[in-house]
Amino acid sequence: MKILLGYNYYKFNGFDSGTWYESWLSRLRSHGIDVQGIPLSPGKPDFQLTWPELDARWKRGDPDVLKLYNQIADVIDDFDVFVNYNGINIHPEFVRSLPTFNVFGCFDDPENSENLSKPAAWAYDLSMVGNIAEVDNYGKWGVKEARYWPLGFRSEDYNPHLTRDDILFGERENDIAILCERLTGYRTERLNKFFSAFPDGAYYGRGWPNGYLPESEKIKLYNHTKIGINFHNSTGPINFRTFVLPANGVLQICDNRSNLNKIFRLGKEVIGFENVEEAIELCRYYLEHDEERRKIAVSGWERAIRDYNEIAVFQLLLKSINEITRSPKLQTRPNLKQFLLQQQKNTFQERLTYTVCLPYKVLIKKITLLKGKLS
Repeated sequence: MKILLGYNYYKFNGFDSGTWYESWLSRLRSHGIDVQGIPLSPGKPDFQLTWPELDARWKRGDPDVLKLYNQIADVIDDFDVFVNYNGINIHPEFVRSLPTFNVFGCFDDPENSENLSKPAAWAYDLSMVGNIAEVDNYGKWGVKEARYWPLGFRSEDYNPHLTRDDILFGERENDIAILCERLTGYRTERLNKFFSAFPDGAYYGRGWPNGYLPESEKIKLYNHTKIGINFHNSTGPINFRTFVLPANGVLQICDNRSNLNKIFRLGKEVIGFENVEEAIELCRYYLEHDEERRKIAVSGWERAIRDYNEIAVFQLLLKSINEITRSPKLQTRPNLKQFLLQQQKNTFQERLTYTVCLPYKVLIKKITLLKGKLS
């Protein structure tokens, strides 16, 4: 199975997503997974279109969008599967023209559902949904196949030399840590309350006095932290922290408890809560009951290392594809290059109608109205 995976190409605060994605794909290939990457940001980095923008650009034959689609068309015949990992910038009409088995990936529900998944996911053969709380909504949008796809953690996100004994008997200086922004959504109020209860914790990210923690320092911080608190802005769990914390031997105390139970065993591998007051009490309890904290942390670590490493998580995608492709073949799709040429022809004709015919029709209408007034 040969896979072409499209990703969001952007640069932020010294981070280059292209380098990050290509490194990840290289590691997947080293484990026998036949996957190649292609950036889905036409024209320049940081180019993610909202649904109205994408629809309008597609309909008018935007050069940057058509350039991207032609780049895909140039290579797509060499692949069996196309994965839009971030669900961006690919119009559903173009998706339906692709000769591949097509997978829609989204890790931004429900905040960005209106711009990503809801208008486009129906056109794909399979949707892999990062937020376990939102999978059922895809069926309401007309998506026939939608399955949970955990983010998991990447090889650079944890200490591979960490051992069971390190977690059970080692010393960790930091009681509590969290790496997340503090400025948006209703998470802000809860973080402020939590900070008041634990002012000596290690807090980093946009909106915190410490600012951002360098990527090179994150694993060190986690390996010296007892409890990692995890707050979301809406439904979830849906962030890398969900998997990175236990992968580093940190006891995770996370919100969205009911759905957290579908990812880890509550009380055995992680601890769940529903409100900030409960989170504060749980942190106090496990700081006072260190042996319990260590036992849960080591079980969470074992589960994360086994089931949520980057290879195991990608294998879930391959498993889903294989299960669905055992069904009868999908309908035959048109030749991709011909489809794009027809799209360019249609948009040219629409422009011609607008620039030539439309002004003429407006003029005739005005003359008719003027005649009516004169008579």
